[in-house]
Amino acid sequence: MGNLSHSPVLDGVFPDGPDTVLLHPAVTARHWRRRQALAAVRPGSVLKGLAGATVVGFALVSGDGFAGKFIFAAVVLIVVLAGWRAACAARDERRLHVDTPRTRLRRGEGWRCRDFADLGTDTARLVRDLLAGVDELHRTPARAWIDPALPGEAHRVVWETLCCLDRGRDARVLAEELATDPDAGEDLVAAARQAVTSIDEGLSEVARHLRGCVLLTRAWEAKLRRTDLTCRTDRVLAALPGRDELRGLTGAAELLPRNVFAHVTAARDLTHAGEFPWEQVPSQWPRLTLLPSHRTTTPPGAGDPAGERKP
Repeated sequence: MGNLSHSPVLDGVFPDGPDTVLLHPAVTARHWRRRQALAAVRPGSVLKGLAGATVVGFALVSGDGFAGKFIFAAVVLIVVLAGWRAACAARDERRLHVDTPRTRLRRGEGWRCRDFADLGTDTARLVRDLLAGVDELHRTPARAWIDPALPGEAHRVVWETLCCLDRGRDARVLAEELATDPDAGEDLVAAARQAVTSIDEGLSEVARHLRGCVLLTRAWEAKLRRTDLTCRTDRVLAALPGRDELRGLTGAAELLPRNVFAHVTAARDLTHAGEFPWEQVPSQWPRLTLLPSHRTTTPPGAGDPAGERKP
């Protein structure tokens, strides 16, 4: 699950698989942490702890001397743990593809996206958009620049919208039944359809306004990013070396070869080491071979005029 202190929209793994949930506006971070701690405590863990404590207590009251009690307790614990690991391995092998439930919601504690999957793909997509909008309004960096109560108000509006959508399930079922019932009058069918249409239009209107809030915060986020990039660019460019500094470094580096040349030529004269290759005349330079090393010359053949031997 996510962190409730940042957003009331959390991702979790439920008995029927992973899903996204919108928590009730009255659920606090402290209450949710306590619920997570209770959900993490499994009956198997409690029984395992009680069994271990019982075995240790029995071992301490039996046997002669501390050494005997310690050895007996160690042996019993090893046997119990080995048996428990074998049982767990067998159970995991049987339930290899079964998801382990990690999160449990009480009735009225939150709305999941899967709760509205039976209302059609369009409604399910709008529900996901509503939850995503609430989550983004709580996590956006622009939150420090907007009304502090706005994310909470958006949370309350979306929660009540989902409650209205849930209360409209009976109207949807009734509209489908009346549409297929030949004895139903046109007025009943029209009334049921009008009720369902009103619910869908209201949901779309709430989603449109929430989307407008998200677009505004995204626009301000872009401004904040632009300002941050401008400041970082100015700071980095200001720390770069200037032209005068680079010109001084270039001038200092230019003197280095001259200094080295003066010293090596002086050492050459003192030691009589001879001239350097670049001081020799071109005729004494090493001759370069223009023919590649992998090619070999073919000696003149008998049919080659240049290869005829002269007497």
